Amino acid sequence: MKTRHPFLGILALTVASGVLLAEVPSARADLYVIESSVPSIKPRSRLLADDTLSIPAGGSIRAVLPSGKTQTIKGPFQGKVGELDKGFERNEGVLGWLRNILQTGGATESTPGATRSISREPPKPHAGFSWTVVPVTMNGNICVQKGAKLMLARAPSVRADHVAVVESATSERAEAQWEPGSETTAWPAGVTLRADATYYFLMPDKPRRQVTLRLIDHLPADADVLTELYKLGCKDQFEAWVRATLAAK
Repeated sequence: MKTRHPFLGILALTVASGVLLAEVPSARADLYVIESSVPSIKPRSRLLADDTLSIPAGGSIRAVLPSGKTQTIKGPFQGKVGELDKGFERNEGVLGWLRNILQTGGATESTPGATRSISREPPKPHAGFSWTVVPVTMNGNICVQKGAKLMLARAPSVRADHVAVVESATSERAEAQWEPGSETTAWPAGVTLRADATYYFLMPDKPRRQVTLRLIDHLPADADVLTELYKLGCKDQFEAWVRATLAAK
């Protein structure tokens, strides 16, 4: 009789276990509430996949689903949170950015079905969301509407101020100026807007900033704003959209 090598037995068990694990569906991510007219469900709260969501007639919530899409859920509604996003692929990138904004360092102990509170962070300068405003105080990608009139935004100041805008590839250069007390001014006509081009912002006594403009031909539907911003790498606007939505009355 042949003696089976112990390693082969372990290998067979490992393969079998792998097959079984592959058949177990992965845990679904949380649902994040960003607007709510239901007193028991606060904005900036989250619900787990196994929680039961109850919305009375006349009530509604707006939430970011595990797919990264936003959805308004109107009452009367009662069902498991995990059923709302069934059949859609999870967008871990969007969820990661969202958690980075909202996380508290851990959920509080709570009864099943109750919401878990998420702490509020202080807003950044130029926290309002826009497809046409380009802050000169940041670095990174900015998503803007193609063909729209763009504005440059600075930090609030009562003084007049100016900035030199330089396109990195062509060295086109022009200046823009803010009037005293104004936070925005028009993009300088002497610098052409190009898709995926990088621009430097040079201001007196301030560090050089650079942004890459991502021009969008057709703005996304409201449900797809976060997934589009994530896809194009526009993280500051992602945060601004979330903060502006949470702050809306």
